[in-house]
Amino acid sequence: MLRLARTILTLGIAACATAPAMRSASQPAGPTEASVPALQPTPADSLVEYLLTSAATDFHDHTSPSPVRVRDVRVGHFMNREGEVHYMLCGQFLPAQGGAADWTPFATIKTVRYEQWLGPQAAGFCQSPSVAWDTVGDLSASLQSRLDSLR
Repeated sequence: MLRLARTILTLGIAACATAPAMRSASQPAGPTEASVPALQPTPADSLVEYLLTSAATDFHDHTSPSPVRVRDVRVGHFMNREGEVHYMLCGQFLPAQGGAADWTPFATIKTVRYEQWLGPQAAGFCQSPSVAWDTVGDLSASLQSRLDSLR
């Protein structure tokens, strides 16, 4: 009986130690939370570079008219229903067109490769309270330089 009690206690402690924790958008991303990996606060991080390059390439290859400017570009991550962490780049772009143009939201999400979402669908991803925003800061200049180099 004592062995059964120890086994149950050990399993209970192990389950509590490995249970994923959900983070709200108001909590800062930090390296101390093991359940949702945080990006290191450096723009040279390979995942951030991948997202920036993927977004710029997708804009160049598939968006017409292509963006002339970007703003409010930031990186964050969220956990899907299966418990997988997905990183994404969110921001807004101004399409190249005559007349008055509106800023359009975009989201570039790291999947097996990546997915690029534009408009209201992107806004839905980027405004979700389950997103933990990283401390890298505004990446608009980095994305803008990639876009400019593809013209």
